[in-house]
Amino acid sequence: MSITLPVINARIPIQLGLLIAGFVVLVTMSLSSLWLVHEADRASEEVAHTLEVNAAIVTYQGALRRAESGQRGFLLTGDPAYLNDYEIGRRRLGEIQAELEQLISDNPQQVGKLRAVLPAVQHKLDELQQAITLKQAGREAEMQGLVRSNTGLDAMNQILAQILAMLSDERGLLRDRREYSDRTNILLFVVNFAGGLTIAILALAAITLIRKRSLQLTTAHAQLERAHADLEQANRGLEERVAERTADLREANDEIQRFAFIVSHDLRSPLVNIMGFTSEMEALQGDIFSDAPATPEQRVQLRREVNEALGFIKSSIAKMDRLINAILNLSRAGRREFNPQPIALGTLLGILSKDVAHRLQEVDGQIDIAALPEIISDRLALEQVFSNLIDNAIKYRRDDRPLRIQIDSEERANFAVIRVADNGRGIDKKDYERIFELFRRAGAQDRPGEGIGLAHVRALVRRLGGTIRVDSEFGHGTTFTVILPKRWTA
Repeated sequence: MSITLPVINARIPIQLGLLIAGFVVLVTMSLSSLWLVHEADRASEEVAHTLEVNAAIVTYQGALRRAESGQRGFLLTGDPAYLNDYEIGRRRLGEIQAELEQLISDNPQQVGKLRAVLPAVQHKLDELQQAITLKQAGREAEMQGLVRSNTGLDAMNQILAQILAMLSDERGLLRDRREYSDRTNILLFVVNFAGGLTIAILALAAITLIRKRSLQLTTAHAQLERAHADLEQANRGLEERVAERTADLREANDEIQRFAFIVSHDLRSPLVNIMGFTSEMEALQGDIFSDAPATPEQRVQLRREVNEALGFIKSSIAKMDRLINAILNLSRAGRREFNPQPIALGTLLGILSKDVAHRLQEVDGQIDIAALPEIISDRLALEQVFSNLIDNAIKYRRDDRPLRIQIDSEERANFAVIRVADNGRGIDKKDYERIFELFRRAGAQDRPGEGIGLAHVRALVRRLGGTIRVDSEFGHGTTFTVILPKRWTA
């Protein structure tokens, strides 16, 4: 006994030291984890706040652009419908300004830049309203003088410079805050992993000493078990946070998935037809290859059913091929570099009308082309725009009267206004916007098409610095108005 007792007592300080070390590691890890979790949450909130500020700045710029676009459309065309866009942009500008001031209130540098840009914005709005007032009063000369004075252009350039500076600052903040958030999450993982590994080693050492030397450290062993459970709980909390961030990433990809859904839905329809009629042909093969002699009537019936199934399969394959080609063409057009060059619109439209001459003869149709100006733009893009409009006029004609297509134009300041009018079916007013949406069609679906043409036309016109609109009376005809700059540079 005199020998054993000192050995046992010698182990007590070691076990107590292990217990203390484990407790210190656990407390340190817990405090570090709590601080890092707090920092990670704060960094995520700052990233979200920065994104919100960035979105508000972009919306502010968009509202001003919309007001300017509406004003420009009214000045060019005299159509009061454009004033609606002007009023919406002006009203939205005031709303988003208040929201933006609140969002950047914690950033004195951004507050200073916003205050610096507000006088220029007000000056620009006053200039827009003054030009509209002159236009409405019929004082064209004064309005033209105001527009040519470049006062509004200088104000807009000053505004855009300040807005770009604000966006640049926000992007810098976003980059720094994301890097800090990533570092915090990595450090949180390292702290938990290192602390857990250390506690596991200490627990193993303590358990080994308890089993070999004494039963006096049972309490210390229980404490280590509890520490291990705390570590597992902390790790579970970390996994939950990782899962939440993964869910955020999935939500961020929803916009891309919507387009994928439309494409997969439209491609699945012909596949279902192919599968259905393939199954029908499999059901018919027993009759086709039967050893029993068939009557002439049965053979005729079998041939008719097989030909019908094959016809549906071929048409479904052709539809799928059209959809795929349409998507590929749309993708290629979006990546193509435009080449501005002088273009005689009268010559270009004349060539396009000759390309459809045989189709016009079949339907007793006629295209009348008035004098058209020469502009600087991209030839291929213009060919695609006007060939789509002419093709639609032929496709959606009325069968009870000869087709007439009238193409004329007028020049307004630095813009050419080209109108393509027909006496076809017309478009319901509620479908004016729908016809320009991708994969969407309006009216009776008795003509082939995938709903891409007019969406492509609007995208091309916008890339050329212009606008397009539709006016129609259902049952009496449609007029597409394309407004393009006379001298466009890429």
